[in-house]
Amino acid sequence: ERNSTPRANRPEEVDVPRFLVDDRRTREDLADYYNEISRMDGNIGRMMKTLEEKGRLNNTLVIFFSDNGMPFPGAKGTLYDSGVGTPLICSWPGRIRPGVRSRALLSVIDLAPTILEAAGLPVPGTVQGKSMLVDLLEEGPGREYVFGERNWHNCDEHMRYVRNSRFKLIRNAYTELPFGNPADLSMSPSWYSLMDLKEKAELNREQRRHFVVPRPAAEFYDLDSDPGEFDNLAGHPEYAGE
Repeated sequence: ERNSTPRANRPEEVDVPRFLVDDRRTREDLADYYNEISRMDGNIGRMMKTLEEKGRLNNTLVIFFSDNGMPFPGAKGTLYDSGVGTPLICSWPGRIRPGVRSRALLSVIDLAPTILEAAGLPVPGTVQGKSMLVDLLEEGPGREYVFGERNWHNCDEHMRYVRNSRFKLIRNAYTELPFGNPADLSMSPSWYSLMDLKEKAELNREQRRHFVVPRPAAEFYDLDSDPGEFDNLAGHPEYAGE
């Protein structure tokens, strides 16, 4: 619930992505989002403290993740990293080395076999994914490729992507239609700011992407040089091999 906790993050200090409007309304929207993250962090800390007090912390694998990226236009519901790149934080004292940050590609489809292996249980052949326990325990390289999709989220979409450590390919259907925002985003203050600039024809290149019709059937990005995924390289002959 908005503003249910005292403000801990100041609107003037938040980072505004290039695909959003840098105005007071969007900054307050982002600050509220940061406040929710702060509140959640405190709740997770209390849960970890309870495990410690009950003497179960060292025998518990804690996995923290989310179902999508930041809940803002241009992120949630898209196949850009801002939408599909999610937190994955694991704690298992004595097994997983603390404080390690990894750039390995991992996928939540691998969570079920990971938990089964950690518990010493067999992984049924019908389970999708593969255990990433070795990646967590030995800081392994992860997957060479990860895949994702969007199908239904308030409206019908048909979008697919494949990504490796450097490149991403997205395929879009229904290109004659504008991108289908999840309904909660289309009622957010940051969306109203985008609509206001659209009516004034003052959107920048990154902000206009929300409204492009027809959409490209294929999008291809070099994530090393373009981490924001703004420069579509699909159709460039020098990238045909990739």
